[in-house]
Amino acid sequence: MLGLQTWRAPLHAAARRTILTPSKPPTATQGIAQLDAFIDTLKAALPPRTAPGDVTAPPAAGINGYPPPNPPKPSNKKKAALHDYLITERPRYRLHVFSNRNNTITTFTNPDGGAVAWFSAGSCGFKNAQRSTYEAGYQCAVRIFKKIEEASEKRPIEIDMFFKGFGLGRDALYRALLTTEGQRVRPMVVSITDRTPIKIGGTRSKKARRL
Repeated sequence: MLGLQTWRAPLHAAARRTILTPSKPPTATQGIAQLDAFIDTLKAALPPRTAPGDVTAPPAAGINGYPPPNPPKPSNKKKAALHDYLITERPRYRLHVFSNRNNTITTFTNPDGGAVAWFSAGSCGFKNAQRSTYEAGYQCAVRIFKKIEEASEKRPIEIDMFFKGFGLGRDALYRALLTTEGQRVRPMVVSITDRTPIKIGGTRSKKARRL
């Protein structure tokens, strides 16, 4: 084993000497000639230069630099989406229904809260005890529905309904909404809210009426 290492040692030294010993540097004339040959090779590999007016020429910055990019124009899809948004945007009107054991009052208001129309059992022709009946509430519902239909003819609208009280007129208006009288108003309703106050503790109740 020792003899094999002794025999390989000169070969390793010779190989190491061959790799690490730099070759003789070229002269200045030879270096310039090699550089010229390399430049000629690059020129031959490049595509031919185009004329200034040629459309295939790459864009030039010019004296004032590159022009600013044109702002993107909205596509037809964006225009259609914007048009649909403006058309489908509907104002939110309100329909308030107050019903107790003596009367039924319906009020139709615009989005700002201003009253557009209102009807009560008394304005519909019912007197005294007749104002608290089911028929009185039904007639209030039919008349207020006509006012809502008139308002929706100018522009599509949406309606938020608010109920207050547990009188017979409450059920009458709800059932009228499900019949043919409320067929056109029904798709406009987007929400129904019950605002009836409920006493939990609170003050002393009113004395019961005795007949």
